[in-house]
Amino acid sequence: RRPGEAVGGICQLNPADNTLGLGSLTINVEYNQLDPLLRATTSPKGDIPDESGYSPYPGNINVLVFKLEPYATVLDLTGGAIPEFVNPKYQAGSTTKFVKPTRLECMMQDYP
Repeated sequence: RRPGEAVGGICQLNPADNTLGLGSLTINVEYNQLDPLLRATTSPKGDIPDESGYSPYPGNINVLVFKLEPYATVLDLTGGAIPEFVNPKYQAGSTTKFVKPTRLECMMQDYP
């Protein structure tokens, strides 16, 4: 993926203080959150190309892979309930006219 491309980036997130023993997570970071995250943590320049011309953060094509045993445990604990939100896409300059129908969504990042 090219830096700034509207595709989430696969990143390894490491806690600054690992006193809780959580370890690192390799997860998708949404494209609109990636550059600000990088600017706040690793580089004031944000998502910039490496020597290949591409971002060092590979693109995510929205494929989910779960280890079934821990996933089944979480489903048992939550009853299968997941955080959801509505993400409307408005026409330019409007907050009442939609570009396309909106839908109920959930974030892949909620499943590290």
